[in-house]
Amino acid sequence: MNLDELVELAHAAQPSALEAGQARRTARRIQREYKHATAMGHSLIEDLELRDPLTIDSDEAARITRAAQMAKLGTFTWTCGETGHMSWSDEMSMILGYAPGAVQPSAELLFNLIHEEDHDDFREAIKHSWQQRSVRQITCRVVRPDGIVRHMHCHIEVLVTEDGQPSGIIGTGQDVTNRELARREMERLKRRCETVLTVLADREPDTCLLTRRRFLDEIDRALRAGSGALLVLSVETAGESHPQTTPGGTARAVMNEQLVGSVAALVTNLVSRGDMCGRVGANEIGVLMHNAPTRLARATAEAVLETLRSQEFLVRHSRVRAQAWGGLVRYSARTEADSLDLLVDAESAWRRAKARGAALKVLTEPAPAAERRDTCRGRILTAIQDNRFTLYAQPILDLNLNQVTRHEILLRLLDDTNAPVAPAGFLDIAERVDEILAIDMMVLDRALLLIAEGPETAHYHVNLSGRSLGDDRLLRHVDDQIRRLNVDAGQLTFEITETAVIGNMTEARRFAHSVRELGCQLALDDFGSGYGSFTYLKYFPIDLVKIDGDFISKICTTKVDQVMVRSVVDICAALGIRTIAEFAEDAPTVDLLRGYGIEFAQGYAIGKPAPIAQSRTVSSLALPTLGERSAKRDIPRSAAG
Repeated sequence: MNLDELVELAHAAQPSALEAGQARRTARRIQREYKHATAMGHSLIEDLELRDPLTIDSDEAARITRAAQMAKLGTFTWTCGETGHMSWSDEMSMILGYAPGAVQPSAELLFNLIHEEDHDDFREAIKHSWQQRSVRQITCRVVRPDGIVRHMHCHIEVLVTEDGQPSGIIGTGQDVTNRELARREMERLKRRCETVLTVLADREPDTCLLTRRRFLDEIDRALRAGSGALLVLSVETAGESHPQTTPGGTARAVMNEQLVGSVAALVTNLVSRGDMCGRVGANEIGVLMHNAPTRLARATAEAVLETLRSQEFLVRHSRVRAQAWGGLVRYSARTEADSLDLLVDAESAWRRAKARGAALKVLTEPAPAAERRDTCRGRILTAIQDNRFTLYAQPILDLNLNQVTRHEILLRLLDDTNAPVAPAGFLDIAERVDEILAIDMMVLDRALLLIAEGPETAHYHVNLSGRSLGDDRLLRHVDDQIRRLNVDAGQLTFEITETAVIGNMTEARRFAHSVRELGCQLALDDFGSGYGSFTYLKYFPIDLVKIDGDFISKICTTKVDQVMVRSVVDICAALGIRTIAEFAEDAPTVDLLRGYGIEFAQGYAIGKPAPIAQSRTVSSLALPTLGERSAKRDIPRSAAG
């Protein structure tokens, strides 16, 4: 294509609106310069001086503007003097959201376009650059006329005359929105990597077994994926119960707990690599053998039991033999039972094996629902009739007074050796077969009796299940007992577990408001571990929130826990709710919690759960010294309530 063809093509092409506007502005500027040159008497042909605007001898403003144009940056110039004239380039107009030449540049318009949160910093940068005769750089946000926000990086410097006197300010701006968003995203990802926990808190620290809740989740997942078998092992030390006691429970319970820790490592090595092991009860270990045929699962169970019974284990500096029984239940994709049903069946199987003097009982399929329900209800009613329960109490420290002012009543179940164990699995079953109300009433009666017989300063926390809250019989029982024993309702706090499944929300709210009218207090336990935390705070008259121990146990070293706990404290303070921290296990943790403004602390640093039977009243339990607080635990952490 020759020159004539290019000219013809340019003549035929229609310029865009932007190109036409630029052409008109260029034409007007050339006309002004021509008239000015003619008035000064210059001969445009003889006096025209071609110079590189980027040379050192050129005008400073022109040099900066030309450099900005080459880099496709925007510039604004604010000259000093009586008028204080401001101008900006076409590129700057587009950064600010205007078409070139659409508005008259002014300092007022520029400052109005700066985001209100960055406005003062932008003014300060210009002021500092002018006063110090120095270069300043700032990244600020610009709010365009259409409301869109862009990020602009400005390089601000002072213009000087030939004699070194300041003549104005020139700023070079660049739209760095994409770069700024990318930088913020990188910072967010870095911060998230530093704070997110890569491993769920799903294993017991002492045994490295999956927790009961996590193990149940794995069973549910296996039920959806195919067939397999579930084995539940029950282990305890051989021989008679030890008569002596310890502050955390009987010596037999402590020995069984340490035995489970030794057995857990052995069982994990004996089963196949793909099998999962979890803690399902006080002295029980579950083994999930997914996709294992019945013959292989049975052979594995028999081999594990034979090894356990033939081994000696080191427990409390003594070598002891283990008694072990197993219950094996087979499941398939067609199984209608859920994870808890399978767990109940496997547990019932090992109990039947023990009763018959056998090591293992195998169920080729889960038990019928009606049979399982009758078995569970019979076991619960027998435990209630035989009074297979005992109460423990754990002190709660008032961090402002540095004094134990409350105690939580904790239920313990007596096993076959009369050793107290944590009743989590037992209570799960009781809720499943709707027998939990009788247990809640029994614990409540004993707590009210403690209040009636104890000093007026005593204060006790009693846990209630979600199902009991929706039963109007509980409210009538509370009212009758308070009146019958003539106790101060203000000495009693009911704890609702935040993860509890409340059967009837309307009845539960009625119970909550009613006990508050009686004078009792209401606490929300395990706050942060479920999904309805703030719903409870919104609709229930909560007085106290017990922050879940998972956020407290490692708060001194985990940033995410610190951020979450501070947020909970701020929210509760705004709502008029007091806070209790669970699992406060050392003095640094207690000091940190006190600094966060938490009112109460509960955990091994304050005191371990102790049997109420050891003292006539819970209030006589003394707060241990720091030396005692750092002692090795003598009961499992899961039993700390």
